[in-house]
Amino acid sequence: MTTDGAVMVTGSAGFIGSALVSHLREIGRPVVGIDRDAKPAADSLRLDLKTITAADLPRPCPPTIVHLAALSKEPGFPWRDYFANNAEATRRLCQAAGEAGVDNIVFTSSMMAFASGPWRRSESDFGDADTAYGASKLQAEEILRTWQAEKPGRRLRIVRPGVVFGPGDTGNMRRLIRGLSKGRFAYIGRDDTVKSCIYLKDMVRLLTLLTEDDGPHVTYHAVYPQPTTIHDHVDAINAAWGWDRHPRTVPYRLALAAATPFAVVDPTGARFGLHPRRIQKLQFDTNISSERLADIGFTAQYSLREAFADWRRDCGGGLPQ
Repeated sequence: MTTDGAVMVTGSAGFIGSALVSHLREIGRPVVGIDRDAKPAADSLRLDLKTITAADLPRPCPPTIVHLAALSKEPGFPWRDYFANNAEATRRLCQAAGEAGVDNIVFTSSMMAFASGPWRRSESDFGDADTAYGASKLQAEEILRTWQAEKPGRRLRIVRPGVVFGPGDTGNMRRLIRGLSKGRFAYIGRDDTVKSCIYLKDMVRLLTLLTEDDGPHVTYHAVYPQPTTIHDHVDAINAAWGWDRHPRTVPYRLALAAATPFAVVDPTGARFGLHPRRIQKLQFDTNISSERLADIGFTAQYSLREAFADWRRDCGGGLPQ
């Protein structure tokens, strides 16, 4: 495989990874995918980053890595697993990549590098993660900055996306759509909770751009330029699916009290849909700015309403499965 323009994508079978791999191949970029759970396909490797070494990487090795692989569902896993899969795996990947001659890494971190709350965070703000997921991503950022500083000429781009949604999504946005369809969604405490987000197809365009840009920054936030609230999301979904849903508002303390027993019997939230952490997510703002994207000439192709309309078309007019 020629290494001209070649990219290695970790987490290549995941929600964002599979879309990115498809896009890169469509525009003629050679791609090697890495995923620990996927069945090996063309130009893909089944590897666990927690044990990866330089010997596991192809020769010649693509000079660019887009590092997407992570435990991202939260709640969903024991605390330690986030650090093993997000931070320690990144350290091992950096060591292997350095030995294999990789000099360019694009890393997807998370807006959860910041604690949720009534603040709008910029790329230059200090990280104060208050979850295992966010803290492990913040730790991975520092590991990558150390990798970059170890050798002149190495290039790093860190992307902190908000909620990424779109075709293939199995997360909160999909649950919101399906909940609205059945009249089972309620606002928790208020309807103006800010949830910064970006559409999958725009996220893929940004990651592709960052593999080659020569912009002035290392860290970028990937969200719409204006804050979007849960009410905005509901309105956009109503418009896309032709509904007229008006969710009720449930007091936050009441909802949290109802969810608390589930954390006792199901600490990771894997068995039941109700969990205190999910209630908190619907109450507390996650609000990050994306002003630096203008410095590299990036603008979202889809507005919030256009994104949900496009997603519905991708579903053939039905609901996300």
